[in-house]
Amino acid sequence: MIKQSTSMKPFKTVRLIWTFYRSFMLASLVITLCCIKLLWDYDFKIFGILFWFKVATLSSIFYFINSYKSNHYYYYQNLGISRALLWTTTLVFDILLFISLIVLAYNFR
Repeated sequence: MIKQSTSMKPFKTVRLIWTFYRSFMLASLVITLCCIKLLWDYDFKIFGILFWFKVATLSSIFYFINSYKSNHYYYYQNLGISRALLWTTTLVFDILLFISLIVLAYNFR
């Protein structure tokens, strides 16, 4: 049996989390781009509304995946990744991406 090196485990984990994120990445990016367009049109004063809209849509995505794709978690569990790790990393990444793109778009305005 070939033993996997410890330096490869983080790369494997990141790759698996990326695979999970790709399942809802398109929807999330569309919402982010819509928020950027609204920010572009209405200035930074609506950032609070856009932020909570993004949080609400992420909550909807979370509910949808937990309801309709719950069997997909077995794949990740068998590879040693928990639901909490999947959701924590993907949601933090998505919120950070959202804020980064909003700031970038605002600076280009």
